[in-house]
Amino acid sequence: MQRHHTVQNKYLAQWKSKINNQLNIYLIFKNEYIERGPNWKGFWKKDYNIYDEDKGNFYLPEEVTNKIDTEGLEAIKKVDGNLQKQLDGYDRSALAFYVALQYIRTPKFREETDKFMGENIKFFMRKDISSPDKFKISKEEILKQKPKNQKEKEALEKISTMTDEEINQQSYKFLHSDDFEIRLTNTGHSKQILKIDRLAKNIFELKWNFAIAPKGTSFITTDNPCFTISSSKIRQGLLSPNVLIFFPLRPDLCIIIKPVLKSKKENYINIDKKKVREINKLILENSYQCAIAKDKIHLECLTKNYDYKNHRKSRDVAVYKKGDYVMFNLE
Repeated sequence: MQRHHTVQNKYLAQWKSKINNQLNIYLIFKNEYIERGPNWKGFWKKDYNIYDEDKGNFYLPEEVTNKIDTEGLEAIKKVDGNLQKQLDGYDRSALAFYVALQYIRTPKFREETDKFMGENIKFFMRKDISSPDKFKISKEEILKQKPKNQKEKEALEKISTMTDEEINQQSYKFLHSDDFEIRLTNTGHSKQILKIDRLAKNIFELKWNFAIAPKGTSFITTDNPCFTISSSKIRQGLLSPNVLIFFPLRPDLCIIIKPVLKSKKENYINIDKKKVREINKLILENSYQCAIAKDKIHLECLTKNYDYKNHRKSRDVAVYKKGDYVMFNLE
C-alpha cells in the first residue's frame, strides 16, 4: 500500500514552528490543536489517485506529481517580495502547474467530483429506467461473475434464490432509493491529472497578484490550500470568470488570481494585518478538515470562535429543473 500525499510535505514544511520544528494544526471537527510533522498521516491517503496496470510498476500520478511538486516549490522560493522581479518563463510555468495540481489533488475536490458525477448519472439513469420492466437483468449473467470479496459472495448467494422478475424489481427499487450512490473509481479520479496541462496553460496566461504579509503575521494553510471564491452560485471552477483563486504559497505569500485578467504579469501587493486576517478566514472556511499555522497563538486566535460544528468539508450538488432544461451545480 503506497502513501500518496494530498498536500506536498515539503510545501507544508514551510509552516514548521521555529520553537519545536512541528506544524501547529487545528483539527476542525474535533475543535482540537495538535502538533505534527509534515509527514503526518492526515496529509496522505492509501492508494489515493491510482492509475496503474496489472503488470509492472507503472504509476503515472506519483511520477508526475513529484516532478510538478519539485519544480513548483523551487519557483515559489524565487518569488521575492522585496525585489519584486517578474518570474522567468520556466518558473512561471512551473508555478502554474503547481497551482493546477494542488487544486485537483485534494480530498475536497475528489469528494465534490464524486457528488457532481453521481447526481448527473443518477438523474439520467432514473429518467431512462422509469419502471421495473425497463430493467433487463438476467440472473444467469449475474451468476457468471466471480465475487471479489465476502460481500459480493453473499449478494450472489441471495440473487441465486431470486427470479429475474424479482431481481429487476429490487434493482429498480434500489436505483430510486437514497441508498443508491455512484462514485468514480481510483482510476477515474487519476485521469483528472490529464487536465493539468490545459489548466496550467490557462493559468500561465493570467495576471497574478502576490499578496505579501507584513512582519508579525502570516498566512495559514490547510489540507485544501488552493480554492476559489465565486461572486455567484454558478461557474465556480478554477478558470471561471466569476472567481478569485487563492493559494497561500508560503507563510508570507499568498497568490490571488482573477481569471478574467490576462497579462502574464506578477503584481506584488503589500497588505496589512487586517487583510491577512480576512484572507486567513477564507482559507480556514475552505479547508477540508484541518488548518495549519506557523504560530500557535495566531492559529488559536483565528479559530477561537470558529463555527466548527457547521464546517462543510465539501459543497453539495443542487439540481435545477425548468421544463426540459436541467442544471447541476455545486453550492
